[in-house]
Amino acid sequence: MKRALFLFSVLGMGVAQTSGAAEVYYQPNNASINTVTNRTITANYGSSKNIYSTNSGAHVFSNDEISQAIDNLSAHAKQKEYELASLTSKLSYEKRQQARASVPSSSSAPALAASRASSVALSSSSGWCARYVRKALQYAGYDFTPNPSAYQYATRGTLANAGFSKISNDSAPQVGDVVVFDRTSKHPHGHIQIFDGSHWISDFRQNGLSPYSGVYNYTTWRDTRYVDDASDRGIYLAMADK
Repeated sequence: MKRALFLFSVLGMGVAQTSGAAEVYYQPNNASINTVTNRTITANYGSSKNIYSTNSGAHVFSNDEISQAIDNLSAHAKQKEYELASLTSKLSYEKRQQARASVPSSSSAPALAASRASSVALSSSSGWCARYVRKALQYAGYDFTPNPSAYQYATRGTLANAGFSKISNDSAPQVGDVVVFDRTSKHPHGHIQIFDGSHWISDFRQNGLSPYSGVYNYTTWRDTRYVDDASDRGIYLAMADK
């Protein structure tokens, strides 16, 4: 009965019980008030036999039917919620599969550079990140003129001319990705590093993306020639334009 009263309330209907009968006042959209009377008056107000009608001919069905309708809507909503969760899970799985498929092979230039950087990484910083990453890239076959400072590999177009594309910083890191931090008054040469699949490597194996304790601007670069799905390249470039 509570749910029936709730439904009446939602519909803009008020219910009053007097002497075993029920009178319902219904005023849709500021129209004139219609009196609704119980056609089968019974002492049990919650009876499933209560059927209401208005003087305009509209019908409100029994309490049990209203309850059943609410139960059906609830079940339908739960089914849709389950279907949505299933689709979300499937999409997440497909994205992970696509990410695995786009990882460069171990013989590709990005993977070779990352592997080389990882194999010679120091236990702590020596201050020569640009030299270590530059040698790793050249070891993998990238051809470019070395820069004296790390930040210049981004600002002078060195990475772009070597085949790298700037991508969104929000992209999940891929083997061979290179990150270049801007220079600041505190770090005038900036910083450069490469991802080996597990860690960011510069001249040493870093604990995280940034070697600094503060927040600094940086750009992310990827050799998209080694991404299997050509459509991904357009996605990466579009994100980089944000």
